[in-house]
Amino acid sequence: MMNPHGSGSSACVSIPAAEDLKVPIERFIRATGWVGIFMIELLRDRSGRAWFVELNGRPWGSMALSRRQGLEYPAWNVEQALNPQARHDFRPTTAGSLVCRNVGRECMHLLFLLRGPQSKAIEKWPSFWRTVIDMLKVRGGDSLYNWRKDDLPVFFCDWWYTIIGQALKARN
Repeated sequence: MMNPHGSGSSACVSIPAAEDLKVPIERFIRATGWVGIFMIELLRDRSGRAWFVELNGRPWGSMALSRRQGLEYPAWNVEQALNPQARHDFRPTTAGSLVCRNVGRECMHLLFLLRGPQSKAIEKWPSFWRTVIDMLKVRGGDSLYNWRKDDLPVFFCDWWYTIIGQALKARN
């Protein structure tokens, strides 16, 4: 999580869709009449029960993770709009767990840690140095948002504008 007080994530991890949720979610989407790209957000409580949070009828922040798995939702959505009969295989082409990290948001996380807790609601504030060490660990399945060695300006612009955007938001 970028801000320990609550915010968007700085890293996403791929996990298989829970079998017990596939049918109810499919039924829900059909009932809404939704056509096009979407994402369902769920949270699990400590007992493991899934709770519906929201339906996003738009591309989502963790799209980089989906694309790293071979799930080309943006291209499929365009193709579906041009050809409503088009069908796709929505199974990941990669096996195992992948992690996709947003470097700008991870840097923001460090800045939030340096600022310190702004509420007494958080009982245990994350360790700055433990977080730095964890961030420097690169695992085999890790990848970075917008990283392409043939187009580094996109990566650095994303990093820069993430930091600037959050800094300006904090000022307002």
